[in-house]
Parts: sequence; structure tokens; C-alpha cells
Amino acid sequence: MTIDGDVLEIELDMDLGEVIELKKFVEPRLEYIESIEIVGEREVFVSSSLFALLFSIKKSKPEIRIPMIDEGVLKLAHYGSVHWIYHD
Repeated sequence: MTIDGDVLEIELDMDLGEVIELKKFVEPRLEYIESIEIVGEREVFVSSSLFALLFSIKKSKPEIRIPMIDEGVLKLAHYGSVHWIYHD
């Protein structure tokens, strides 16, 4: 997890402990973050709690850019393409 200006870069392979730390990090800074991007290999995700957190962030701040959610598809080497539809 790194922050570059107003872009938060995270990795997909975060375990539950790392997701909890991410939540604690993001909460006080949410108004300053404009985009959350997935970086790295995008090979394996460890916990669905990361997806739950990202969708929760998107619901509380709809204008935030999260390409994984906005585009509705995530390409993973081990799983193929994951598609979803996001409804408010």
C-alpha cells in the first residue's frame, strides 16, 4: 500500500489483517483520496474482505475512482476474468 498524491495504490493479495490496517489508514484520509488503484501482479486475492471494503468506500464516496469497480471487470491469471455489476 502506497499513496502517491491523491492516488492510493494497493495490492490484491492483502490478507484480513492488512485489510483492517488499510481501513484504519483510509478512514481519516477518505476526503483527500481521489482514486484507489490495484497494482502488482493481480495474480491471487487472499480475502474477499478487500472487495467488501472497496465497495463500502465506493458507496460512502461515489465520486472516488476505483477502476476495478468502475470498469466492472478484473482480469486474474489464476481465475480468468471476474465480472460484476455494481448497483447503488
